[in-house]
Amino acid sequence: MEIFYLDIDIIINLLLHSIVFTKCSVGNFEIIKGIPIENAKLYAHNKDFSCFDGTLTIPYSYINDDYCDCIDASDEPGTSACPNGTFYCTNKGHFPSFVPSSRVNDGICDCCDGSDEWANNFQKDACQNACKNLNHEAKSEANRVDNLYALGFKIREQLIAKGKYLLLQKQNKILQLLTKIKEAQFNRSSMFNNKEIAKEKEKKAIEKEKTNQQNEAIKIFNEIDTNKDNKIEVEEVIAYSTFDQNQDGLVSQDKINYFMENRKEFDLRDFMSNGWNRVSLLFFSNSFEEKQHLAKINVKKEILNQDFNHSSESETEKYNIEDIEAVRVNKLLYTEKTKIIINESKKAYELFEEADKTVKGLQKQVYELKKSISKNFGPDDEFAALDGQCYELTNDEYIYKLCLFEKITQRPIKGEPEVHLGVWKDWANFMNEKPQYHTMLYDRGQQCLNHYQRFAYVHLSCGLKPKLISVSELHLCEYLVEFELPSVCVIEDTKYLRELEREEL
Repeated sequence: MEIFYLDIDIIINLLLHSIVFTKCSVGNFEIIKGIPIENAKLYAHNKDFSCFDGTLTIPYSYINDDYCDCIDASDEPGTSACPNGTFYCTNKGHFPSFVPSSRVNDGICDCCDGSDEWANNFQKDACQNACKNLNHEAKSEANRVDNLYALGFKIREQLIAKGKYLLLQKQNKILQLLTKIKEAQFNRSSMFNNKEIAKEKEKKAIEKEKTNQQNEAIKIFNEIDTNKDNKIEVEEVIAYSTFDQNQDGLVSQDKINYFMENRKEFDLRDFMSNGWNRVSLLFFSNSFEEKQHLAKINVKKEILNQDFNHSSESETEKYNIEDIEAVRVNKLLYTEKTKIIINESKKAYELFEEADKTVKGLQKQVYELKKSISKNFGPDDEFAALDGQCYELTNDEYIYKLCLFEKITQRPIKGEPEVHLGVWKDWANFMNEKPQYHTMLYDRGQQCLNHYQRFAYVHLSCGLKPKLISVSELHLCEYLVEFELPSVCVIEDTKYLRELEREEL
C-alpha cells in the first residue's frame, strides 16, 4: 500500500477555500465572489437566498459552495459548479467583464486581474495582474480612435456642406428643367400640329396620285386586252409592244412568264394587284435581264405599303426585287408637286420626333434628380455628396464594385458575366423607428440558386476617406460589405471612451 503524506496547510486550504475565498466580509457587509459589487444587495448576509428565477430558496451557506442548486446558476457566481453561470471579473484599472463559470479555476487566466483563478492564485500565484498593461493598450487604442473620429468629424463637416450645396444645385436644376419642359412641350405641340397637317396633305396628294395611276393602269389594261374580253391572255402580251424591249418583234418566254406569273390569263383585278407594278417597272427598265438577275434575294422591307404611305415595319422578309422596284417606280411617277408634299411630310414627322425626344429627355432628367434628392442622406445630409460614387475591391476571384445609394456588383476576374448583388433599398438599422445610419441594405439582386434574389448589407465605419474594405458571403447569396467613410465619424459613437473615464474615477 502506498502512503501519501500531505502538508497540513494544504489540507486546511482544500477544506476551507470554497468558504473563505468565495465570501469576503467587511464589517457587516459581505462581498460574494463572481458578482458586481452593486449586486451584493441581492445576496443578503446570513439570510436564505432565493434563486433569481424564483424557482428555489436555499440557505445562505449554499451560495458558492461548489454545488449548483439554482437552475439559473445564481447561487454559484464564483465557482464552476453551474454550466450556465457567469463570473464577474472586477479588472480594477481596466474594463470589467464576464466569463463563463466553466473557466473559473481551470488553470487559465481569463480575467486580466486573475480573479477567475482565485483558488490557484492562493496556492501558487498562477495569474499575474495584466490589467494595467491592457489598460495602457486600451488607452492607446482609445486615443487612436479618438483622433480618428476627431479628424473624420472635420471631414464629415466638409461633406455635409458639400452635400447640402449639391442638393441645392439639384433642386435649382429641377426648376430650370421644368421651365425648359414647358417650352419643349409647347414646341412639341406645335410640331405635332405641323406633322398632322402635313400628313393629311400628303394623304390627299397620294390618293390623287393613286387615282391617276389606277386610271393609267385601266388604260394600259385596255390597250393590252385587244379582244376586249376583260382578260389579258398570253397572246395579247406577246402582241403588246412594250414587252418587246429590244424591238426585234419577239417577246421571250421568260418575259411572258415574268409578266403573267406563269399563268395563262388574269383579269383587271389581278392586273391592278400585280400586273400594273410589273408593267411600270418595264417602263423604267433599260434591261429586263438585269432585273431578272436581281430577282428573289433577301432585302430589308422598305417603309412602303399598298397605299405608298409610311410604315413602321422593320422585320426582314423575302421579296422579289422587281416588286419593290415597281412600287418605287410608282413613286417616281408622282408629280414633282406630290414629291415635295411627301418630303415636307417626312420632314415634319422628323421634327416632331426630335421635339418629342427632347421633352422625354428633359423629363427623364427631372425624374432622376427627384429620385436622387428623395433619398435619405442622413439627418445632416452627411452622405449626399457621395451619392452615386463608386468604389472597387479586388480579391483572388472577383472585382466588387459598390456605388453608394445605387448598386453593388460582382465581376469575376476571369471575365465571366457581371453579377448584380443588389440595388439600394434603405437603411437597415433602426432604433425607435428612426434609422441609425450605420448599415445599408441593397436588395433585389440577381436570382440565386436557392430561388431568392441576392442581397447585401453594407456596414459603415469611421474612416478618413471612403474605402471599400471587405466583402464576404455570410450565407448563400447573402453578403456583408465593410465600408469606411468620414460621414459616420461622430464622436458620440465612441461610447467606450466614456466607460474608460468612469472606470478611472
